[in-house]
Amino acid sequence: MKSSKILIQFFTLLISLNLFSQKIIVNGQESNGKLTWDDFTGKADKSTPFKAFTSFRYKTKIEGISFVGDTAIINGYEVILELDPKKSWAIKDEVSDELLVHEQGHFNIGILCIREIMEKFKQTKFTKSNFSQLLSNLFKSTTNKYSELTLNYDKETDHSKNKVQQAKWNKFFTEELKGTN
Repeated sequence: MKSSKILIQFFTLLISLNLFSQKIIVNGQESNGKLTWDDFTGKADKSTPFKAFTSFRYKTKIEGISFVGDTAIINGYEVILELDPKKSWAIKDEVSDELLVHEQGHFNIGILCIREIMEKFKQTKFTKSNFSQLLSNLFKSTTNKYSELTLNYDKETDHSKNKVQQAKWNKFFTEELKGTN
């Protein structure tokens, strides 16, 4: 009896791993999220005081929804973080390892965001009447939270110039992303 319960839980876990996933895409390829300067192919905006810019977007895919009574059954959900290399740029004469670490921090915030979206998605009980609104609110509130985090990151690090704060953020990212790569 106990072994059959464990077996059912194991198969449920396997199914959920396939049906609910998160992906990181860099230059059209699934990636672990580690950036290089080669990923920044956009035209540099020399009208700004910045030496580099990291652009990415979030995407979601829902494989299918069915309803049992009022309960929504999601057949598959995927959240994707995709670097936009054509909008990500760096002034070639200004690139450095330290600046790349800072830009990686921006992308790391995106990785943390998709992770939280997926966690919230798995914990949310969707119904026929609230599915669209709950999903929209979940996505919007989480991406807004991480947009604020991005602003704080740049403010505290002064766009990588404040080395002490950058080191604190680097430690934060290392801790938060353990087990991701």
